[in-house]
Amino acid sequence: MSSTLAFQLAAAAALGWALYDLARRALANHLPAWVLVAATTTGALPLLLGWALYEGDWRITAAYWTPGLAAVALNVAANFCYFRAFQMAPLSVTLPMLSFTPLFASLLGAVFLGDDIGPRETAGALLVVLGGLALGLRAGGFSFEPGSAMMLAVAFLWSATLLLDKRALALASLQVHALVLNAGVAVGGLAALAILGRVRELRAVSGHWGGLAVAVALGATALAFQLYALRELPVGIVETIKRGVGGLSAVVLGRLIYGEEITLRKVAAVAMMAIGVAFLLL
Repeated sequence: MSSTLAFQLAAAAALGWALYDLARRALANHLPAWVLVAATTTGALPLLLGWALYEGDWRITAAYWTPGLAAVALNVAANFCYFRAFQMAPLSVTLPMLSFTPLFASLLGAVFLGDDIGPRETAGALLVVLGGLALGLRAGGFSFEPGSAMMLAVAFLWSATLLLDKRALALASLQVHALVLNAGVAVGGLAALAILGRVRELRAVSGHWGGLAVAVALGATALAFQLYALRELPVGIVETIKRGVGGLSAVVLGRLIYGEEITLRKVAAVAMMAIGVAFLLL
């Protein structure tokens, strides 16, 4: 795969994740967090299984299970915190906090995978992070808006997951890893509902099949593009592109769909993130 194609796949994945975020935000208005974790991942399994059957690549090694299952565990926690953050605060001040993920991913990738991040890529990641800070922090202070701190925890968890994904992809096929991730998170969500005695809450999904189907299709597509891109690009670059596009989308879509206010600070933050992404793509 050429580097140009890898960047194109990373950009396509970023757009897919942005639309997936919007679909999940809409579902979070109606369904509990653990129900969303279980439903979105379970729903994606038929699509991912079909992809695996089409490709016919079932390669997996014994060494895969350590990073593979670790990625599942982190994703279970991250997905729950993700949905709870949406239920606590507006889209435009929670979702941009995921802009910290590229910084975490770059640092972890450099330390554990030996990824080479040059000055231009570093500057791009920092600009995206600064833009996320400008959106997520309260005006005139250094405390986070409600839900922003939880989304910051999600950023760290997902950056560590990206590191594990990259390692897992050297030990199993794309399709197998995607199936393990989604099946594992689905089991984790269902187990949490069973432990909490809230399995009956799954009945609420019946009134939201359309929104769930859209979210599942977007999520499965974005995951596939991201895993392809990760085979060729450092985790920090893939995640910076993803979060730069996500931060821009959060402000624009928050205004268009939820009527959230657009301020000068938000505009400046969006500009910083746009420049940061440009540093990576140009």
